[in-house]
Amino acid sequence: MSVVIASVAAHVVLGMLLAWYVVSESRPPPEAVFEVAAPIKIPPDPKRHRVSMARQAAVASAPPVREALASTRKVALALPESVGKLDTEPPPMFAEGLSAALGALASGAAGSGLGKGGGKGSGDSGGFSFFDIQDEADSVLIMIDVSASMFGRTGDYDYDSRKLLREGKEQSFQGIREEAFRLLDALNVHTRFGIVHWSGSARSWKETLAPGTAANRAEARRHIQEKVDCNKAPPTGGRPGGTRHDYALEEAFRLGPEVVFLLTDGNATRSLQGGGVEAIPNDELFELVERLGKEAGKTPRIHTIYYVTGQDRDVEEKLLRGLSRRTDGQFRKVKARDKGE
Repeated sequence: MSVVIASVAAHVVLGMLLAWYVVSESRPPPEAVFEVAAPIKIPPDPKRHRVSMARQAAVASAPPVREALASTRKVALALPESVGKLDTEPPPMFAEGLSAALGALASGAAGSGLGKGGGKGSGDSGGFSFFDIQDEADSVLIMIDVSASMFGRTGDYDYDSRKLLREGKEQSFQGIREEAFRLLDALNVHTRFGIVHWSGSARSWKETLAPGTAANRAEARRHIQEKVDCNKAPPTGGRPGGTRHDYALEEAFRLGPEVVFLLTDGNATRSLQGGGVEAIPNDELFELVERLGKEAGKTPRIHTIYYVTGQDRDVEEKLLRGLSRRTDGQFRKVKARDKGE
């Protein structure tokens, strides 16, 4: 009896398993459900894109130009008397328009429409950088301190004899010029620019900002290489000298750019009537910037570069950080090359 019961139970269990298998195999598969996942978007960085495109355009080779075939064979066609001599060059307005179009294409700015608004450039503005500070605007000013300390501490200038020990491209100071050249190469015809060097006075390359045409950029390169040098901005106009950051800031606001790159080793001093110099207080320079901004109705973004030629000082760094912070600019500290490098 127990064997019979076990056999019946085994058959019942086996029958149930077979029934479950048959039912599960005959059941239709579940319907496929498709879900749309949220796309992953990386926001573009227009400023870095413009700087990258400008650098690429600066190093790219010129496009090939095919010379047209010409024939000296005489033909029966003659020009009417009223036509006169043909001009060999395009009209000035056409030439300027063509230059502007080519410049915009080279810089990647034509029709890009990437302007930020709020005084930070239009769709035609270009991107540029100076000592790794990147920005974009319709106008930019390069300001470089040429006081003796910028050259003496790196071995370019001898304080005792007051003579240059190295000149031109042999100077440690040449690294600053090269950075300025790279900024110039990134400009296009829609971006106006200027150059100011200062010490006892502030000297501007031109009285107004100039468009970034090829001719203006070439002239600016020559100016930087030949004129932006040790003590090339002595006192003038009866005003006391020193290392006059205040004169430089006044000139910057007079020119009225949107962006300023200001490079100095930090010393801000003025000459005294009895001889010697005294430091210009940081607060005095901050108040000057605030007053000039109110008078002009706008304040440029001032990016400051602390070019450390000796031992960096806290008061000098606070000055430059304060200028950039008060004008929505950026601050960089750059170590100058040592003597003989």
